[in-house]
Amino acid sequence: MSMPIVSRRSLCLLAPLAVISATFGWLAAPYLQGEAEYARLRKLADFPATHRDAALPTASAHDAPPSDPLMQRTVDWSALSDINPDVIGWIYVPNTPIDYPVVQAPPDDPDRYLHTTFEGAVSYPNNQGTIYLDAGNAVPGFSSEAPLIYGHQQLNGSMLSAFSENHLQGVMDEHADVYLYDPTHARHIELFAANAVDASEETVRTSFSSQQELRSWIDEKLAASEVVRYDPGPIDQLWTFCTCSYGLWQNQRTLSYGCVIDELDYMMTDELPV
Repeated sequence: MSMPIVSRRSLCLLAPLAVISATFGWLAAPYLQGEAEYARLRKLADFPATHRDAALPTASAHDAPPSDPLMQRTVDWSALSDINPDVIGWIYVPNTPIDYPVVQAPPDDPDRYLHTTFEGAVSYPNNQGTIYLDAGNAVPGFSSEAPLIYGHQQLNGSMLSAFSENHLQGVMDEHADVYLYDPTHARHIELFAANAVDASEETVRTSFSSQQELRSWIDEKLAASEVVRYDPGPIDQLWTFCTCSYGLWQNQRTLSYGCVIDELDYMMTDELPV
């Protein structure tokens, strides 16, 4: 029995749509799964809504620095460690979706967390991975002279996507405050410069032998940066956040540089987190 022409044409139109729908589902699934996973994890690391929505503190030049409510956060480190023993911290950036656990990349598998989520899911091509500290920082951790933190740029704006255009004028000003928590400290890091680089050519460093060597490196990065909010002067650490930005170069990365402007040592206060 022959099929009517209209029906055959309908099938011809529906077949490509089915392929497109299946392809979209295959591409979107890792995003949806990753977002659901990290939403679950945020229940283990939160502060009161009044703190989350609080404006950043301000003070005049003659005032003492005001208390920053965003330095206070309750994190269930034990529960996070049970899920993934590589957890070392939590990163939060106001005015962005950045609100994720941070893991330490193991020296024997430095790229593990490029495509492995915090709970261990591995899926291609769009797995969100996990925000991680470079394997070169493994021994000193966040105490390194140059902590280097990586996170993907994602089409849905997750992970470190908000930093992908920091090398463009005015963008970084909208989210220059980074809060990094670990079991013993809370740090307020302020971004002061950013640059887009060709990852095939750029070199990175995670340690320095002297303050003078660190300062020379900072001067070099300031000179090369497309956006410089200010020169931080003498600092003990240079924090670098790296994410993809895909622009001038196929292997382009945006590097955002920051320094600690406030630090809370939980061991010296009564604010030890859970």
